[in-house]
Amino acid sequence: MALMQIRRAALALIVAGTLAACGGAPSSPKALSLDRSKTEFEQVGIDETRDDVTALVATATRLGAQLAARDTRAASTAVSPWSVLSLLGMLRAGAEGETAAQLDGAGLGAAKDLPRAMAALTGQTAQWAGDPGTVPATSPPASPLFQSQVALLTAKEPEDRRVRPAYLDALSASYGTGVYPVDFRQDVGEPLGEWVAVNTGSTLTSAPLKTGSDTRLAAVSTAYLAAAWRFPFDAARTRPSPFTAADGAVVDPPTLRGTVPARVAAGEGFSALQLDYGTTLALQIVLPAPGTPVADAASEGRFTAARIALAAAPSVPHEVSLPKWRSTSWTPLVDPLRDAGLTGLFAGPGLDGIAPGSPTVADARAAAVFTVGEKGTASDTATATAPETDPGPAPFAVDRAFAYAVVDTATGLPLIMGTVDRPGS
Repeated sequence: MALMQIRRAALALIVAGTLAACGGAPSSPKALSLDRSKTEFEQVGIDETRDDVTALVATATRLGAQLAARDTRAASTAVSPWSVLSLLGMLRAGAEGETAAQLDGAGLGAAKDLPRAMAALTGQTAQWAGDPGTVPATSPPASPLFQSQVALLTAKEPEDRRVRPAYLDALSASYGTGVYPVDFRQDVGEPLGEWVAVNTGSTLTSAPLKTGSDTRLAAVSTAYLAAAWRFPFDAARTRPSPFTAADGAVVDPPTLRGTVPARVAAGEGFSALQLDYGTTLALQIVLPAPGTPVADAASEGRFTAARIALAAAPSVPHEVSLPKWRSTSWTPLVDPLRDAGLTGLFAGPGLDGIAPGSPTVADARAAAVFTVGEKGTASDTATATAPETDPGPAPFAVDRAFAYAVVDTATGLPLIMGTVDRPGS
């Protein structure tokens, strides 16, 4: 399907999981259509529920760390802890008994008032929401655009088995969204592909979701970030530089170079770098010490230690070298969530608070699109050759496999996390 066809067919689908939801009529009979309560979204300030927000940031970091380094064969990975946390929060709103206890034990129970805390974080992230299709490939916007969406697909059922109105009220109040009823007896690939395309700027146009005629629940989340560096790199200084992969192989990816204001910190087994986007968003690099596995850098403890250390570090000029890379990842969620003890979502007792008959989730996948270039994220600027210049002050070279996170520094919330093993592959 051509890009223009996707854009025309899917413009109404930007209604998913943020306050940008608008619930327009589907543009074709097969398009996904949001079923949402008329209950208004609850506006909650971060400071009104700061302790609960801090607890959920820790939960999101743990989720991101568990998912970011799971695929050890990938050249790079990207996952949105916030999108996955949103999905789990939405499922918790329909969980009871053992399933609810498992979700609480996985970190959601750390918030004393989960609905209000999730509403606060939903409102915080909604300030960056927008249409990825409007972002030029080589010119990221000065104001960050972070489009995070969750599509909870529910089976079209007889009236006595439909989604409970109280559940739709809960989703609308805390997440500003609803559910997408579909007929799982038919192929949902085309309408879901259109939904994915509009929420990733057509970087991805399909979803590897596994469903069948007996499916009652399935879920997909997407995350797309486009943001300009506060202090961009000069494309004329980009050139191949040696980079050591986790297996010891040396590659030569195009590498950004420049003297830019940055925060640098170090801790046991790692050093860290922060480069700022606009507003409160920043890219944080966690570089393991030589000989330390990248999985160690991608652990919850290292991400948290790096974030705290960087917050205390001054922003001063550093001579930075950082490889360009692009990640477009689909992360399967069922197995890692089962491994985390969330068996009730998938094999029972299920989610009776969503619909009668305690439906279970047949499949869940998370997509993330993330690029690092001279101008920022969502740019892949062509490079030019320039003479070498003398190093600037305090060099920081990202020259081996590393972990990274895009963080809202106002809350600590990780929007995207991942690893890079072979940039440019």
